[in-house]
Amino acid sequence: MEYRNIIDHPVRSLDEVCELAAEQARQYGPYRVAVAAGETIMTLGPLSYGREQELIEPILVGNQKQIYASLEKLNVSPKGWQIINEKDHHRATKKAINMVTSGLADILMRGKLLARDFFQVLLDPQLNLREKGDMWNNVVVLDVKGIDRLLFLTDCAMVVNTDLPGRLKLIKNALDFALLLGINEPKVALLAAVEAVTPGMPVSLEEAVIAKMAERGQFPKGVEIDGPLSLDLSLSPKSVAKKKMKSPVAGKADILVVNDISIGNVLFKAMITLCGAHSASTIVGAPFPIILTSRSEDPENSLNSFALAILMAGSKE
Repeated sequence: MEYRNIIDHPVRSLDEVCELAAEQARQYGPYRVAVAAGETIMTLGPLSYGREQELIEPILVGNQKQIYASLEKLNVSPKGWQIINEKDHHRATKKAINMVTSGLADILMRGKLLARDFFQVLLDPQLNLREKGDMWNNVVVLDVKGIDRLLFLTDCAMVVNTDLPGRLKLIKNALDFALLLGINEPKVALLAAVEAVTPGMPVSLEEAVIAKMAERGQFPKGVEIDGPLSLDLSLSPKSVAKKKMKSPVAGKADILVVNDISIGNVLFKAMITLCGAHSASTIVGAPFPIILTSRSEDPENSLNSFALAILMAGSKE
């Protein structure tokens, strides 16, 4: 999607993302979120919180009976909630998508269904949402204590793995997304187990090729890309000094790119579980904002994802 409202300064925290989204919602009104299979407490709790903050107006497409039961358990009145009864998750997802594509909603969100099933409907060729050659990928925005900037991690939830042309598209999507948040000269670290280019480790060869492309000016001006880089060399200036690493990205990375969804998912959840990081998650490359939160997310991180989607949606003019 084309981002309409590019922020004119680097956004440094998720608190600032929420502040900017709240300002946008005050100007244009709450953003309508079509929720596919929006019937569980884990989904409705954060949605209710976002609704209270007047950021979003949920449109729940799912099992009406279960929705009422979940709202009752949350002590939330169903009055004023827009509910479309659809018990079948596949049809509920399709109806939610149609609401966004027809302009009846601004944002799409996954509810009670596996990511695999959600994407199976989204990427159905009959819907014609993804054009040939386009790449969609997941980006998680992380606010980590002790790091003075936001980190963008891709991919944790959608692209299992891809070839070199696919990785270039994935990186481009991440660069465009970082630009939305005012990061116009991002530093991109291509993660691997080691920083040495090792023939026995194919990912290191691929990453070295991408780094060489960056060195030769094949990415937008101001973008720095290097790899292979280990995680510590990507983020820790102390590690850079100890290893005497010379790199325009080492110790200063904004975007972390992994070559496998398992690595990305483990890294994301380690940041949340072990480091106490706050997060927001989305899909980039799609024609509209898509909220893809983990079912175990706390309400604060879900609110961050709502705010991020609002900034992606931009003005309603």
